[in-house]
Amino acid sequence: MMKKISIFLLILCCGIYLGLQLPRGAGLLFAVTGIEVSPTDRYSKLQSHQALFGFEEALGAARKMVLEDARTEQEAAEGMRWVLRAAAMASEIAGDANPKQPYFQRMDTPTRKIGGDNPDAEYALAAIDGRYAYRITGNIGNVSYLGFTINGGNGMSKRRQVGYISDTMLTLDQEGNFTILLSTEKPKETGDWVKITEDASSILVRQYIADRHTAILPTLNIEIMGGNPAFLPPTDDEIATAITNATFAFFALTNLHNLVLPELIDEPNKFIRATSENLGGEISGADNLYMIGSHQIANDEALVVTVFPPKTRYWNFSLETRWHETPDYLHRPTSRTLSEVEYGEDGSVRFIISHIDIGLRNWMDTSGHNFGFMTFRWLDGIGGKVLMPEVKLVKLAELAAVDSRNANQ
Repeated sequence: MMKKISIFLLILCCGIYLGLQLPRGAGLLFAVTGIEVSPTDRYSKLQSHQALFGFEEALGAARKMVLEDARTEQEAAEGMRWVLRAAAMASEIAGDANPKQPYFQRMDTPTRKIGGDNPDAEYALAAIDGRYAYRITGNIGNVSYLGFTINGGNGMSKRRQVGYISDTMLTLDQEGNFTILLSTEKPKETGDWVKITEDASSILVRQYIADRHTAILPTLNIEIMGGNPAFLPPTDDEIATAITNATFAFFALTNLHNLVLPELIDEPNKFIRATSENLGGEISGADNLYMIGSHQIANDEALVVTVFPPKTRYWNFSLETRWHETPDYLHRPTSRTLSEVEYGEDGSVRFIISHIDIGLRNWMDTSGHNFGFMTFRWLDGIGGKVLMPEVKLVKLAELAAVDSRNANQ
């Protein structure tokens, strides 16, 4: 009997020892399948390989940042998924980009809306090279706003706006078709010309939607004037540049909460007036007046936000998590446009931000987050008289009781 016990303990110890030596997670998968992951010196000095190291470091730093900055389990768990989504977007809009074969890449998906993007909008991005001249053709559709922001800069350098044109500046034919020309020197070809710099690197397109059920999105095509260059296999330097650009995009996406109005983290339930001048023209709409704030709401509370909207062709109000992400934006009331709200007799709009819906007008869903950001976008509101929102934190039960009494009067 003792001999059998000794043999069992010996086998158990060997199993534990071997188990501790095996890699975990993805490393175990590589080990089991026999895929070699050890680095070799043959290609390790390639610029593309070194650039990927930079992306790996940024990915690891973002993971650690989520663990440090999260205040709840929900924020931490969703933060890990947000890191993955940011990596996916960065790869799509920068890693896969090719300024010699340009195209417009949609930035969001039906489940991904990150980077503080407007949930009631569609965004697209095309990579360009300012040494070439580009032609954009399309049809404007029926969206409330269409804007093109041309940015300059590459690698890990800060981007800056080097050109801009919007729907109000476009020359349209009777069917709503347009042509935009981008170049450092004015071309002879007919179209709306936008002068760009030699370091121009991308075109960010914003399309604001008042009602998704009736919206007809613009059609967009882009090509190099005179034809695309003859195909050549991508060089190590070109791929390294694309990976580095993806790293920069990833860094920008995952650090918004620390870089854009960080004081809002410690000063919740208030708004700050902002424009592209202090937010950065490379990431914000030049025609927008922004009012950005944060909320801190307990489970039994509601934040009442009252505004008097200006007369403008488009505005909206949206909620975001700590990571500037709008979760499940197509299915839950996490944002509302001027076409989706109910107005008071005096022209005001009162929003109710809470964790549960108690049946009041213009309810906004926190998606379970006590803390988050909130943004008003007033198109063409710069220079106009737009009142700041009134904000009041109340108990949810008291709010329901007051509205019940008012309804019975």
